[in-house]
Amino acid sequence: LLRRDLRRGGGAPQPRLADRVLVWLLSPVAAEVAAYGDVTISRPALAAQFLQAARRREASAGVDVQEGGWGEGEEADEVRLRWAFGEAKRLLAANAAAQQALQDQMAAGASVGGAVLLLE
Repeated sequence: LLRRDLRRGGGAPQPRLADRVLVWLLSPVAAEVAAYGDVTISRPALAAQFLQAARRREASAGVDVQEGGWGEGEEADEVRLRWAFGEAKRLLAANAAAQQALQDQMAAGASVGGAVLLLE
């Protein structure tokens, strides 16, 4: 289903532009699932729609959707979307302390500048 990046000795494909966008699009979904156990507001379908649109406009947009060693087809896309969701969950867990601190600041009425300072 997916080809390994042989330059790095196998393992998971390198995250490229399309992969980073997929992780970004699935991050709200991962946060919502982590907080509430289900999806009620976020839109997980956006990631699949982005991938389909990127494939249609690949040449004109200058985006190589296959970059990173991914295959083509619905099955490969499903694997890729599951990977991106897993990466979003991993990033959320890795940054849980910063996220909680930011949420606490926002709940306390901190300004946007104060929130940015917290993250820096």
